[in-house]
Amino acid sequence: MLFALVVLVCAVVLGLATGGRLGHLGHLPLRHGWLVLVGVAAQAGGAFAGGSLYPVGMVVSVLLVGGFLAVNRGIPGTGLVALGLLANALVVGLNGAMPVSEEASGRAGISTQDLISGTDPRHELAGEGTVLRPLGDVIPVLLPLHPEVVSPGDVLVAAGIAQLVVLGMRRRRPTNV
Repeated sequence: MLFALVVLVCAVVLGLATGGRLGHLGHLPLRHGWLVLVGVAAQAGGAFAGGSLYPVGMVVSVLLVGGFLAVNRGIPGTGLVALGLLANALVVGLNGAMPVSEEASGRAGISTQDLISGTDPRHELAGEGTVLRPLGDVIPVLLPLHPEVVSPGDVLVAAGIAQLVVLGMRRRRPTNV
């Protein structure tokens, strides 16, 4: 997802512009990072298999990453990431795939042909039977060369990662009092 990458690059630039250093990110007290790796593998496996395994992989992924976020809940940004992942998991779990707004796709200039033909196992065209439609991919992002449609959950995840990166780069050293 190019949107998340653009937000990450902007966060790094902002962190550097405000006196932060990339090396400070290595000192973030994040624990149990393996949960994220296994969660990503579960989501990728479900997406690769498609069908009913996609929402299962998504839910397993969110539970594992949710565990990671719970363990690291005092670190800025993790709350936003958790809320975004929960929103995405909820809408995918209830619909079987991420519903995509036809109107938002049109405004972004993205074809819905794959959604109509059913060749995209991770997304479906939103319709009258869509549950929690506002949490689906409803936000057009007009990136040059690669426009996208993202969900409010995606925006929260990107904002949380940006907060984690910017504040992590600007970490303050303890002062002697």
